[in-house]
Amino acid sequence: MIEKMEKLYIYSLSGQSAAIMEDVMRCGALQPAAAESMLEEEVAKALQPAQNTDLSREEELLSRLEECIAALKEFGEKRGLFYKRPEVSYEKLTDDRLLLNVLETCSRIEGIVKARDSYQKELQKAELLKTSFLPWERLDVKAADFETGRTKLLLYILPKPQDMEAAKSAAREKELYLYGETISEDAENKYIAVLFHKEDEKAVRETFRILGAKEFVPGGMAGTFEETIQQAEGRIQELKEKIEAENQKLIQEAGRREELELAWDAVKVRIDCLSTKNQMLHTDQVDVITGWVSADKKEAVSSKLKQYACYYEYKEPEADEEFPVLMKNSKLVAPFSALTEMYSLPDSRSMDSNWAIGLFFFIFFGMMLSDAGYGLLLTIGGLGGAKLLDVGEGGKRLMTMLGISGISTMFWGLMYGSFFGDAIPKVAEVFFGVSLSLPQAIDPLTQPMVVLGMSCALGVIHLFIGMGFKAYLMIRRGNIWGAVFDVGFWYIFLIGLPCLILPGKLKYIGIIMSIAGAVGLVLTQGREKPTLFGKITSGVMSLYDVTGYFSDVLSYSRILALGLATGVIASVVNTIGTLTGGGIVGAILFIVIFAAGHALNMAINALGAYVHSARLQYVEFFGKYYESGGKKFDPLRAKTKYVNVMEEK
Repeated sequence: MIEKMEKLYIYSLSGQSAAIMEDVMRCGALQPAAAESMLEEEVAKALQPAQNTDLSREEELLSRLEECIAALKEFGEKRGLFYKRPEVSYEKLTDDRLLLNVLETCSRIEGIVKARDSYQKELQKAELLKTSFLPWERLDVKAADFETGRTKLLLYILPKPQDMEAAKSAAREKELYLYGETISEDAENKYIAVLFHKEDEKAVRETFRILGAKEFVPGGMAGTFEETIQQAEGRIQELKEKIEAENQKLIQEAGRREELELAWDAVKVRIDCLSTKNQMLHTDQVDVITGWVSADKKEAVSSKLKQYACYYEYKEPEADEEFPVLMKNSKLVAPFSALTEMYSLPDSRSMDSNWAIGLFFFIFFGMMLSDAGYGLLLTIGGLGGAKLLDVGEGGKRLMTMLGISGISTMFWGLMYGSFFGDAIPKVAEVFFGVSLSLPQAIDPLTQPMVVLGMSCALGVIHLFIGMGFKAYLMIRRGNIWGAVFDVGFWYIFLIGLPCLILPGKLKYIGIIMSIAGAVGLVLTQGREKPTLFGKITSGVMSLYDVTGYFSDVLSYSRILALGLATGVIASVVNTIGTLTGGGIVGAILFIVIFAAGHALNMAINALGAYVHSARLQYVEFFGKYYESGGKKFDPLRAKTKYVNVMEEK
């Protein structure tokens, strides 16, 4: 159901507003709202808007903590799949001493990281110098020898297929006298040294430019190239040792990662709480805090507010006022609310239909995947993962939903006689020489029309329930005749049509129902038109909508299609796995093909079952009644990333 909401108005002394919001946050029951939108216009104008809270200090600390946590991640203990975030009390999370203690640790880690980063930059420069000088290592020339009174030495990187002979030939054409030597080469370039008279420098540069050569300027050269490379190697080794020393310091600090993570969450919670002050209005001495509270949490919120010298009151929302949507469902239905939220929350004045969505998704998913082996793995993996893994609230809901749907998959797999396809009969025949078959109530391969009939029958029930929800909403809003005209007559007409092909008295009942339903639709579906001609025309044209209903029912044939796909592919995998026959080699190949093939088949068809089961809800079912557009109830609470906050009892 959609939980009832009430508006809360708190009038508190300015000095205690922050403390009130921190205490209310513990309840996780108040969604703050801008006071201007919840107060009467005259009252709002008489109050002063709150000044924007300066959160720069908190945001800077949050950034610092995040960088420190990132620095320690690679050195601390690796967290496995089953790692669970530590649980802390709200008091510990909001204890100011926590931040005071962590600031020193943060500063120390920042100093280590700064020193290491400095060494790493120097290391990159030294390695770049070494790499750029290596092709010239054989050239025994010092920096002072590159230029004399009359000559000059230039170094060029010449792209292949150009070579020194091509350079000399180009120089001879310009009557240039130069001496060139190839020092080294690699797959793409040749590295050459060129000696020439200074007066020819411009012409020499132009010649090599035309050849596509790039001049190499040996910056940072100390002695010969070989000597410079040796010095760079020594510096590289020295820097690596310094970096390793800093890393050792970070390893020693790695045990403080949880402390930093707790501090990060504490700062984030503080920012969330202080941000609410921007939504307040105030006078010189009083702050006005407004928001939405779920009706079942009023007592918890009131018990917190009674501790302060403040005035507060609750008000019902206006008849036409939208309020945040909070859906309350049983533990069995709640996981399926993820399907509704993926689409859109219902309008706050509409209805919560998660029980129907969950029931039909459960049935459709099982019929589409329809293998007892896959269902068993899905149930164990889904429910076990939701219990053992710390994947957050959304992840737990999704895994629980898939785990529950695995139970339906096991049921339909047993109905169809499928356990990893026909794996049991195949193994018995090939490896043990025994003829064995699994019992099955329905064989979808030889009885596809039976499964198709079941799928379409479920589709009709699904659609009729959707139409019933539409009638319920209309009746709840006082439009009883509208429910009769827009839903009741369609029920009569649609039930009567298939009865026309039945024998005996049922056929005459079908004729009567079809005619009565059609006449009712013709006379009522155009009732909003202003003219008689318009009313009759619209009523007659409304009968064309019957094709839409038939199309919707046929959409449920995808249940048969996906169920057949799962079973056929599973059988093909088993057939391929047993092609080599029995024996040790055959058993090994079968195990490999069985594991890989069924894992792929399960993954693809489980995804298909999920998508198409959801599609039948979103398109066919929701199209009959659903009113979307609700805004999710998002109360002020401790939203943490690294720790779980224990709920107050």
